[in-house]
Amino acid sequence: MHFSILPIAITLLSDIQSASGLGYETRFRGVDWDDDIWRLTTSVLDQGHYQSRLSLSNGYIGINVAAAGPFFEVDTPVAGDNINGWPLFDRRQSFATIAGFYDYQERTNGSNYPWLYQYGGESVISGVPHWGGLVVESNGAVLNASVDPSHITGFQSSLDLGAGHLIWSYTWKLGGGDAIDVEYSMFVHKLYVNQAAVQLKLTASRDVNVTIYDILEGDSAVRTDFVDKKYESNSATIWSAVRPNNISDVTAYVYSTLQGNDCIDLSSRAEVTEGQFDGNQSSIAQSISVSLLAGQTAQVAKFVGAASSDAFEDPQSVAHDASTKGASAGYSELLRSHIDEWAKILPRDSVDNYLFPNGSIPSDHNIQELQITSVTNPFHILQNTVGPNAIAAAGNNSKLGINSIPVCGLGSECYAGLIFWDAEVWMAPGLQVSHPYATQQIVQYRVEKFPQAQENVKMAYSSSQNETGKFSGGGAVYPWTSGRFGNCTGTGPCFDYEYHINGDIGISMYNQYVVTGDSHYWKNELLPIYNAIAYFYSEVLTFNETSGFFVLTNATDPDEYANNVDNVGFTTALIQRHLNESNLLNSWFDIPENDTWTNRSSLMRLPVNEEAGLILEYDTMNGSISVKQADVVLVDDLLHYDNPYSLSDLDYYAAKQSLNGPGMTYGVFSIVANEISPSGCSSYTYDLYGSQPYARAPWFQFSEQLLDNYEANGGTHPAFPFLTGMGGANRVAIFGYLGLRLFADRVDVDPSLPPQIPYINYRTFYWQGHGINATANITHTTLSRLPAENFTLPNANSTYSNQPIPVTLGTRPGNFTLTFDSPLIIPNRNIGNIDTVAGNILQCAPKISTTMDYLPGQFPLAAIDGAASTKWQPAFANETAYLTVDLGYNFVPISSILFDWATSPPEHYEVLFSNTTLPPFTSEDANLTLNVTASNQIEISQPYDPERAFVVEAYKGNQTNVTLESVVWSGRYAHLGIRGNQENPVANASGATVAEWSVVRERGEGGGGELRRGWEQL
Repeated sequence: MHFSILPIAITLLSDIQSASGLGYETRFRGVDWDDDIWRLTTSVLDQGHYQSRLSLSNGYIGINVAAAGPFFEVDTPVAGDNINGWPLFDRRQSFATIAGFYDYQERTNGSNYPWLYQYGGESVISGVPHWGGLVVESNGAVLNASVDPSHITGFQSSLDLGAGHLIWSYTWKLGGGDAIDVEYSMFVHKLYVNQAAVQLKLTASRDVNVTIYDILEGDSAVRTDFVDKKYESNSATIWSAVRPNNISDVTAYVYSTLQGNDCIDLSSRAEVTEGQFDGNQSSIAQSISVSLLAGQTAQVAKFVGAASSDAFEDPQSVAHDASTKGASAGYSELLRSHIDEWAKILPRDSVDNYLFPNGSIPSDHNIQELQITSVTNPFHILQNTVGPNAIAAAGNNSKLGINSIPVCGLGSECYAGLIFWDAEVWMAPGLQVSHPYATQQIVQYRVEKFPQAQENVKMAYSSSQNETGKFSGGGAVYPWTSGRFGNCTGTGPCFDYEYHINGDIGISMYNQYVVTGDSHYWKNELLPIYNAIAYFYSEVLTFNETSGFFVLTNATDPDEYANNVDNVGFTTALIQRHLNESNLLNSWFDIPENDTWTNRSSLMRLPVNEEAGLILEYDTMNGSISVKQADVVLVDDLLHYDNPYSLSDLDYYAAKQSLNGPGMTYGVFSIVANEISPSGCSSYTYDLYGSQPYARAPWFQFSEQLLDNYEANGGTHPAFPFLTGMGGANRVAIFGYLGLRLFADRVDVDPSLPPQIPYINYRTFYWQGHGINATANITHTTLSRLPAENFTLPNANSTYSNQPIPVTLGTRPGNFTLTFDSPLIIPNRNIGNIDTVAGNILQCAPKISTTMDYLPGQFPLAAIDGAASTKWQPAFANETAYLTVDLGYNFVPISSILFDWATSPPEHYEVLFSNTTLPPFTSEDANLTLNVTASNQIEISQPYDPERAFVVEAYKGNQTNVTLESVVWSGRYAHLGIRGNQENPVANASGATVAEWSVVRERGEGGGGELRRGWEQL
């Protein structure tokens, strides 16, 4: 298996400087980024693979299109696999749908608790006919998703993220002969949500006849019943209608109307009954014949209208009008209004910006990729939202704003299109602060399902919580998964599973209030739900007569590898927080305190192992656990919880993290590391870990897994595009580096910028409806109030329209204010400049490289970031892998070398200094390098002991400490070479692990003294 060297290795020999212009190559082969216009461009045609397909959406209609053009495509199996994951396990292919278009079915292929189906079935997302295709045929050759790649030259596809506009261009050689220049482009209209458009331009090198097929492909309309379809005789229009399985009162209509330039003769139009699409009953197509003249460009566009009766009383008329009016307006006019709306939704100030104030960008490739994902992550999520302008443009149709965001958005059927905690905890927070009205639909979805959540409490009889009279009428409980109805199901139980979903919803609602300041919406719509969750939480607890405390029993925390256990750590802390905050929030609105909530909160205790200094995941947890995803560490990330075990929790659970878990975990680790670590820069390592191994070429869409091959990742068919992971990564800068915590009575920040990031201009964020800007260099962060006329939300808290905003700085003493008149300048904590190992000259050095590929996420930086919880691991153990750190020209005397090998020490190590030479070394380099220390007999300080495998104890890695016999002066370069793996001494094993490598200067030597040429002058 091959693992690519990530770009962290490329920065070794270059100082931070401006990149050439603002366009640069990414680490993906053939993929470029233009930061001036936010455009990704790929020159690689990768057909039949879901990672190369792009999903486009406007929050109401969504579609997934092929790498070769706007076509329907079925995946080519990889390692025999082209299957979607749980719970559908159906064929992986392109998908198109409409928001809220859920079916009803008795069960799904996968489930959490199948026996619950006796109480009711599932509601999963249904598809609609795939409407993107404009297929071309000529002389027996067909241009579609599976076009022969040997007939394509000059391939290029680009995505304009500031405009939501996708373009393909290439030359198609018909059967390898005559050539036609092809350009496809498409968009899903962001303002007029019933509209989309696809345009095709053909320019032939010779006169040639072609046929163009406008296709509505019914194979995409999964889990639907066919209703009707028609080829219209009086206009260039076709349409198809389907309804979700077993939902008789909902129908979706998809219309397509053709328009062409003077080269197009629409009178040649004909109905197509077979040949260019599969035999699904809802498929329909029309064709036109075109005589291409050499050098002339024929231009044809299809204008799509789509609507369902979930949001529109007469969806057929709405879809028809959207299609025909789009054709009347034309592609250019529609595109212009679409671009204008995207410019309002995603302006430059709404995303994090890593450019220097002079507009240049650091040459560090990791920073350059952060600059890309600071745009791509919010774009991929925001395109699945319907904004207030779009709702207004649809006649103030509030039904457009009541659908949450599925795990993979509207262009995928991953996780059956169901709504999980992913929306509230992972996608929403990073966008709530910058785009609060775009993400309000996540909150509003739960408002819509609140009556059902109240009804769900009655399902207690089907669970272990079936004690008669235990639950009153005041509570509400949401299911783990939710579709059309929000009822308890086999995939989404309400009891005996992940009760934290309810508190997660509460946090999201509270955050919405904090950022908007909309007290009316909070008091009348959200606070009653918040209180109903508190009622439920107080009643679902069980009093333990032996301990004298209330506990949650038979529950599952976010770590889904540990199911149906008692006294789960994160959810217990969450319930305590929710009960206490419910009373506090009620007091602000003159609602009396609930004494029961206060009492039960005070009689709850987290599961703790005092000897190890850890919060446990659950009471009976032992040391053999493998953790699926962030769990206990969320206590410090989300809950503002007083936790004396924060640092040991992070170190312990990071070491227990499964490599087969989903990618959003490491964003949590980054945020918490930046908040609680006393030294080092592991927050930056985790930031990269939560993004780079999961991003896929060419569109920087995330996969759920490090490895997409299900045979290599533990048997998971990855969700894609995994918006949960993108949302997790999008949280890091604002909640991690700025240290923003959301409180309704103050702005709280505690900034600390890793030394690798020289400057950042954070996304505009809102507090109580008022816009704030934050910028940071390595030493200070500046907060500024933005002009009220442009950065005040419609329902903002008017108290702060002319009053200072109160500001606190985490646990630092003092209270501050932010006014329009003057910015607030805050010293950064600069933990990256505090040595974890006193005198270590390597810690957080910005220029580091390696000679060997490394396992995904196991970055070379991890070996010098000052934290034992991260590690570097080369891909292979059977040859020496070198890690090189560029220390510059400030040489110091070195007295010792320290190693933390984590769990897998090498069989051999060597440390060398040099001033000019770089590995791999040859015999000719002997006089140019200094061998500082080496060993072929590395003692294991923490050998595996099966008798202690189940003991919970604080994390401690295998360590080797070398005190040099005499002082050695450092060189410009420090090199660590490792070979072998003692934990796994087999052929083709992965390399050893290095959690931390420290080169320690002689005590009393602070460096910065006489400049020497290093060890060569001793």
